Amino acid sequence: MTAATETASELALEHVVIRVDDLDAAIRDYQSLGFKVVHGGAHSSGFTHNALIHFQDGTFLELIAYIKPVTLNALLLLGIPNLVLKNTDNHIKYRFAEAIRAPEGFIHSALFSRDIDLDTEQANRRGLKTTKAMPFHRLKPNDDMVRWNIMSPFSDDLPFVRDAYVPEQQVSQDDTRHENGVLGISGVSYLVKDLAASINHYQQLLGRDASTSNQDGAHRAEFELDGVKLILLPVEEFLDPDSVVDKRREAPVQVMLRTDNSTSLGQLPPEKTHGARILLRHE
Repeated sequence: MTAATETASELALEHVVIRVDDLDAAIRDYQSLGFKVVHGGAHSSGFTHNALIHFQDGTFLELIAYIKPVTLNALLLLGIPNLVLKNTDNHIKYRFAEAIRAPEGFIHSALFSRDIDLDTEQANRRGLKTTKAMPFHRLKPNDDMVRWNIMSPFSDDLPFVRDAYVPEQQVSQDDTRHENGVLGISGVSYLVKDLAASINHYQQLLGRDASTSNQDGAHRAEFELDGVKLILLPVEEFLDPDSVVDKRREAPVQVMLRTDNSTSLGQLPPEKTHGARILLRHE
């Protein structure tokens, strides 16, 4: 039975997470690239804080930095996150704790769910092992508390799933207007260790089949969610000598952004994007 024989989920690509060493420096660098950056706040774990780059189509980039890197690295060295978080309902906390070992750049991505309990139930029924929807919160700079739920697959080649913020967070039009003309995310490419296994995992999560191709010896699989392409690339075939990605991790490796500014096209300088390979393409 293929995924297409079942009801497809309404999951949509929402945001991509970029790990940076210094949040304030990253904010300045992304501002210099023509992005409007909004301070997010500190997460409930107490180990991370973030800033957000919102787009008109509802997608966004999240810049995230570790507040207590020495403490977190010590816990990882002792194996504490592995013992108490990995493969439990707090698996997403393990994924973010483990990502401190990665270089600056993309570490995760998230899909948005209108009904996270239903999407979790359907994915589980298709055979995917996941956490249940777990509560999270973040304290904003104005001391307002924002809450949401996250479901994380135990297969770390997959994005995690998030539902709506409570209370609802209104993003002003001004915060989605960028000097570089970027309107939203049009595609995300991911490195995966086992293409066939990852296709199966994505089909279990999304309830839809992949489009596969093999051009000039390069294998890839593609899913499309509400106009955004998710492209899976086998890690052994990833041949970008300028990339600083850790090929031991399965994570986003490239993000394509739509822009209405024909003068701001091509790859953004990685020294300014903190290792994230970001391409601007004309709408």
